[in-house]
Amino acid sequence: MYFIFRILPIIIMIPLAIYFYFFIKRICLCIFQNINKWHKIICALLAVVFVLPASSFFSFWAVVVLHLFAFAIIMDCIFVIYKKFHMTNQIFLKVYQIGVIPILCLFLMLGYGYWNMKNVLKIHYSVTTHKTITQDYRIAFLSDLHFGNTMNKSELEKYCQDISLQKPDIVMLGGDIVDEHTTYQEMKEAFEVLGQIENQYGIYYVYGNHDQALYLNSPHFTPSQLKKSIEEHHISILLDSQVNIQDEMTIIGRQDRSLGEREDTQQLIKNVNHENFILMLDHQPVDLQKNNELHVDLQLSGHTHGGQMFPVGLITSVLGFGEMNYGYQAMSDMTVIVSSGIAGWGYPLRTGSHSEYVIVDIVKE
Repeated sequence: MYFIFRILPIIIMIPLAIYFYFFIKRICLCIFQNINKWHKIICALLAVVFVLPASSFFSFWAVVVLHLFAFAIIMDCIFVIYKKFHMTNQIFLKVYQIGVIPILCLFLMLGYGYWNMKNVLKIHYSVTTHKTITQDYRIAFLSDLHFGNTMNKSELEKYCQDISLQKPDIVMLGGDIVDEHTTYQEMKEAFEVLGQIENQYGIYYVYGNHDQALYLNSPHFTPSQLKKSIEEHHISILLDSQVNIQDEMTIIGRQDRSLGEREDTQQLIKNVNHENFILMLDHQPVDLQKNNELHVDLQLSGHTHGGQMFPVGLITSVLGFGEMNYGYQAMSDMTVIVSSGIAGWGYPLRTGSHSEYVIVDIVKE
């Protein structure tokens, strides 16, 4: 892991720095016509200064550097085609040399990514069941808030009011509501607001891999402070445990698999009444086939962010990383819904998916 997160990024930065040296030098040549060795040294230093902060792959600056590199490479390819056909448009040549198009594309991407992160959509699904339930159930599902990254208290209050207007019977919080960057005060605010969502049968919560800030040596809050804040706002934490609703629906909340050993699903579900509608709440969309074979009716998950930055979601789907990236899937016995989350992690940008909260109607056939 040390090699992947420390050494590999530095190795990748070397060819990037070389590329941006020539990119910056080309701009200087366009402006000054001729440059001497001191200009070249300055270009090299600028390239290193520009690229070096991106050696942390999860930083905002890495997004800037990698996207500018991608846009510049695309422009290089267009220029090669341009030259191949012996075109001599001097305006196009100047535009290419000065690098204005990749830089403009970068700013457009950053603007769109910020807007797309902040623009939260309501996504609605309907799940039919043959189980004997005496009423239809409406579930509000919210995950991956990473509170403090892109949303403040007043914005969260607005979305919680919107969710309340949907008149949910049950509210599900699918983990990563807070993370390593959330302050103690922000953590308390998040659960204070979420606990105010109007509902009929309760608010239920499972931890994600970020909630307890275990990736930091000195987090802003402890796991016990987090637990206390959740529970004092009448939110029930499910850790490989279950709760029955109206003696006809069983909600099973899983401990996130990143948090260590967790109970085997088969053991967990052994004493569940299979006449009930069985809903599995698991932060990560895992064990899908197994849960399907165990006749779980519905699994709700988040974690993936739908591939927050393009082309991450596309790559993971094509290469088969993870069991499901986003959306709705009807299996032989189970329906799976994976949310892209109401916000995102690390930086306030989304280009590979949208922000959302999910409303699920469980309807008797």
